[in-house]
Amino acid sequence: MNKVSNSEFWNSRYLDNNTKWDLDGPTPILSNYLKTKSKIGKVCVLGCGKGHDAIEFSKYNNDVHAVDFSIEAIKDLKSRSKAQDVKVSLHNKDIFLLADSHKGYFDMVYEYTCYCAIDPDRRADYFSMVYEILEENGIFFGIMIPLDKDIYNEDGPPFGVDMKQIKTLTSGLFEIVTNEFSDYSIEPRKGREKVLILKKKK
Repeated sequence: MNKVSNSEFWNSRYLDNNTKWDLDGPTPILSNYLKTKSKIGKVCVLGCGKGHDAIEFSKYNNDVHAVDFSIEAIKDLKSRSKAQDVKVSLHNKDIFLLADSHKGYFDMVYEYTCYCAIDPDRRADYFSMVYEILEENGIFFGIMIPLDKDIYNEDGPPFGVDMKQIKTLTSGLFEIVTNEFSDYSIEPRKGREKVLILKKKK
């Protein structure tokens, strides 16, 4: 089994504070998006980590469900959401089991640094799961990173992201609404990440 498929691998990363992907706040890409499209409804934040983006969604009164494999990440988010007086439903769960409890439930599934952390061999499963948990016409909002790394690089996670592969994996499930670089990427990630918005096909 790939080490990233073991929750203890992620627990140890949080306990050791080895979370270089964490921005210590919401990504400016999401903050800018929510200025004009704030009211979404039921939002699932996959691989939420410390939950900065989950909290950002909640500040706009969305029904936010934050999911992470690591209990340490969930504990951190619980403390942060309480300190900022926002409501976030917390799920210490394997994302691949979400369809068992939340089939057709969410208006939006949000992705940032989860996709690149899972076993690359499970990427088709990932998009099948997203399709299953979205309601009809639901939206996938992803910030896909890193674009400058090979998918099967042994130094992962993070594992590289190939937008052509994603297009193939999602062609029968989603239509592409947006696939572009963002002016709001933080400087170290400019040119290394893309905003991908997909709409669930009927």
